[in-house]
Amino acid sequence: MANDINIDMAMKPRSNKKPLIIIVILLLAAAGIGAVVLGGKFGAAKMTVAQRMEIQKNIFVLPKKDQIPKWRLWAGKEDASDDLRAEALVQLAILEDPEGVKLAMKALATGRENLSGVAAQVLAFYGSPAANPAKAALNAALKDASMSVQRHIVWALVELGDQKLFAQAMVMYRSGRFGSLETIEGNRAFNPVKITNLVSLDKLAAMAGDESSAVRQLIATILSANAEKKWTATLVKLVNDQEISVAREAASGLGKIADPKARNPLLDALRKADKDSRLRFIEALRDGIGGVGLVLALDTVATEPEARNWFQTRQLFDMIHALKDPRIGDELVAWVERTKPHVHWQTETGIALAEVGDIRGAKFLGERMGKENKDLYIKEKFWQADKGGHMTRNDKARVVGSRMLADLAILYPDKLDELRAVAAEPVLTWLTSRPQPHANGLRFLAASEAEIALPKMRAWAFPDDKLPNEGAQPPFPHAFETAQSGLRYIGWMRDPGSLPKLIKQFDRKDDDKMDITQQGLMGAGRAMLGMALRAVTYGASNGLAQWGAQKDSIAEDKLIEFIEDELWHEEARMQACRSLAWIAKDDTMKKIVEKVGEFAKDIDPRKQFIAACYAETLALRPVPDAVGMMVDLITPDIEVGLRNRLGHAIGVTGLKGKAAEREKLFKLLDDAETRNAAALALILGGNDDTASQTVAKYAGEQYADALGSLKDLYFNAFGYWSDVDLNNGNIYRWVRNARAMARVKINDVPQEWAKRRLRAQFDNLMFDNGPHSETRVVLQHRLVQAAKTNGEHRRDAIETLKFMNARGALMALQDEPGETGKLASNAFHELRYAKVIVDDELNRSKGDDKK
Repeated sequence: MANDINIDMAMKPRSNKKPLIIIVILLLAAAGIGAVVLGGKFGAAKMTVAQRMEIQKNIFVLPKKDQIPKWRLWAGKEDASDDLRAEALVQLAILEDPEGVKLAMKALATGRENLSGVAAQVLAFYGSPAANPAKAALNAALKDASMSVQRHIVWALVELGDQKLFAQAMVMYRSGRFGSLETIEGNRAFNPVKITNLVSLDKLAAMAGDESSAVRQLIATILSANAEKKWTATLVKLVNDQEISVAREAASGLGKIADPKARNPLLDALRKADKDSRLRFIEALRDGIGGVGLVLALDTVATEPEARNWFQTRQLFDMIHALKDPRIGDELVAWVERTKPHVHWQTETGIALAEVGDIRGAKFLGERMGKENKDLYIKEKFWQADKGGHMTRNDKARVVGSRMLADLAILYPDKLDELRAVAAEPVLTWLTSRPQPHANGLRFLAASEAEIALPKMRAWAFPDDKLPNEGAQPPFPHAFETAQSGLRYIGWMRDPGSLPKLIKQFDRKDDDKMDITQQGLMGAGRAMLGMALRAVTYGASNGLAQWGAQKDSIAEDKLIEFIEDELWHEEARMQACRSLAWIAKDDTMKKIVEKVGEFAKDIDPRKQFIAACYAETLALRPVPDAVGMMVDLITPDIEVGLRNRLGHAIGVTGLKGKAAEREKLFKLLDDAETRNAAALALILGGNDDTASQTVAKYAGEQYADALGSLKDLYFNAFGYWSDVDLNNGNIYRWVRNARAMARVKINDVPQEWAKRRLRAQFDNLMFDNGPHSETRVVLQHRLVQAAKTNGEHRRDAIETLKFMNARGALMALQDEPGETGKLASNAFHELRYAKVIVDDELNRSKGDDKK
């Protein structure tokens, strides 16, 4: 609930309690019974904070269908504490219970500050038409409400479109009383678009000369949101307003109107603005128009001095990259063709286009791949630099460019000829001109099926260099660093002659009894040899995963043999388990299920590692029939690492149709040894109801440490996402569950850690993370397409884009007709005005992550 409403925690005793009841309560308390419940009723005077927490906990652990009657009961109890009634109203609203409207109206009538204020927030949250029956009650309550509560009531009426409230709403807006309004979820409540439901745009436009700068800013915002030629004169007047906050809001409206009469005043204002004002204008263009507004601002960049030109252009491109607006293509390409900017900015254009899945970016990137930095940049021009230093000393443009080219190849398998024509040769030239080829370039050549690269790819994957001898000292041989990547990408290219060589990498340890486990390499004088063997087997596993299933079972048999060899390096064996998921036949997967059970029951830690390794296979290639077996294996007797991997595998597989297994997992929450593994399975694999029930089980100081560990387990569960996770709905389920867990409160603190951690892992999707992994560019493009075309997952796709902080994508989707546009508009508003919470625990966790 909003934190700007005064909450009176000290409730006065009710005067109508019967003496007999009071005597009974005192006698029971004296007998040591503690918190007393008579007929399920806590008196408002007797309810402590601890008692309220206990009531809330006991409700949160229930399924939603059982929660709703409980919340209804407490929301309507006149002798319950105001805090509990307020929480009950909030929960009913979030659960979309229609009865919550009537109960909120009843609470509103009490006139008590905390309760009536929250009731108004709740009715605003329900919105129209659900809360339309509450208009009369809100108007009645407004007459006697305190100043603090009035603004909540007025805003609720604005949400419900009560036109009579326009004048009063404007008075409150002028006074700034709407500024700190929050929704029941803690986000900014005020949305200027809602004002348009109360009065015509013509009437609003007539207020453009209002003495209040706040009102002029509001008018500029509303007219910009409804930009038409008829408002050009009004917006021109507002863009020249002395208050920059007014002028910047008018800027986006003029930018939308495709007419020189509108855009010329805007461009003039941008050119004349000082540094700080210019930034505010540009931010308004970004937030009002999107990427097209930022491209428009490129025409206002200073031509002299050259350093200022560079810095201003870089500022705009940084914002273009951050926004990632799919609508930017036509305007950006036209700008390059018209202005012929420095090659650096043509490259930035290519990257910006590729980031939003626009294949036109490939042309600019291909041209850049064949150019050396020394031919483009001048050391004496200090401004030709980025965070990595001067552009003559880093190769960031080609590193990022090749990554973008690879993403385009994945997005457009039907246009590989076009991509190869513009980029294959220059990328290959770049790779061969360096001591070691960059993995991003290898990825593009493989994804684009560039046969021109096969000879070099074979040489990189299978170097002629001999393995290091025992006792060899650092540095580690570059050939084997390169081989690890080369082996993966030669597998991606499915080069027939290379398949036997991939499999042969697992036989390169001449001495079968040599121990090259992590422990075995400590102080044995074989670190260089062991790590070279790890590199080639790790890479070969990835190559087989990229290749995919084959007719015979030679490759999968070899991987199984390798996985169960306890003297090989653990990281390579774990990668082999992941790769096995991509090549194993269905019959083999049944054997894997059996092997998990077999090795898990052995108390030898080396055997349990094998079980955990195979559990990783099941996490990437779920076998629904194995869920019951995996649940039964989660016992205190097995190692914690294995328990957690089993929980992860169950979570990825999902618990749909697994009611019995779900109940077993809930029982495992009662045991400290199995609690977190079971919880991970439930919050990843269950529905939103299951996830919220699970986290509610952690209420209480005794669970604080366990909850901290669960947060880390949850974060690390998302280190890798594949294209399958989107196709089968896993990503959508995890987003829904994270949102559901945030509704649960432990000690009055919303459990928003899942939302923050999931968002952080979306941020980590920038790079390819292994075979079949999903990058941010690819995922965002596919989500946008799903939002446009897939009715079943439209809402899920938009909610996921919101989680990804994909503002540009949501702005583009606002232009779509019907439900898609409406959902995207709401999501963009929520994202733009979401509360900002810094998660210190997560920051520490990420800071320690060396991956």
